Amino acid sequence: MKKFALLPLLSLLLAACSSGEITPPHSLGNPDAKVLIEEFSDPECPACANISPQVEQFVKDNPSLARMEYYHFPLSQHKFAFIVAEGAECAGDQGKFWEYLDTIFETQASLSEDHIFKVADSLELDRTTFDACVDDHKYKSKILSHMAEGSRRRIPGTPTLFVNGEMVRWSDPETFKSYLESL
Repeated sequence: MKKFALLPLLSLLLAACSSGEITPPHSLGNPDAKVLIEEFSDPECPACANISPQVEQFVKDNPSLARMEYYHFPLSQHKFAFIVAEGAECAGDQGKFWEYLDTIFETQASLSEDHIFKVADSLELDRTTFDACVDDHKYKSKILSHMAEGSRRRIPGTPTLFVNGEMVRWSDPETFKSYLESL
């Protein structure tokens, strides 16, 4: 079976697994900013490791202009993407979602199931709490709801960015800022 033939099936499965409600994504920046950047990302995606930290830094540098919402969209071809997304959410329980994700992107070449726990140690997370969260798949439904939303929006891959609801391409921080300021 061709990979592309699996996409409609994946969408149906995601819709069946999701309650139809999107679990709120992690957000960064000023909630009153005029621009909302929604990012669909996969922690094992090489392009995401390049672009996601730039988008995050852009929002931190331009808090009055933009805010960001991060949606998990682990791709099926990435062996560790889903468990890493779960790890990021579990780190978020301890206030370290963004730090966890940043560390994963920085160390992406070392990804393994053991690596997600090493990252937790490096961030000094409570391992008993973190391990239980990951082992119980506490955030599986949240991640599935994000994936279902990405499928509903027909994202072509990761990373995919939406600015105020419209799909856009990332080029570089300066060009992106000029575009956002023109809105």
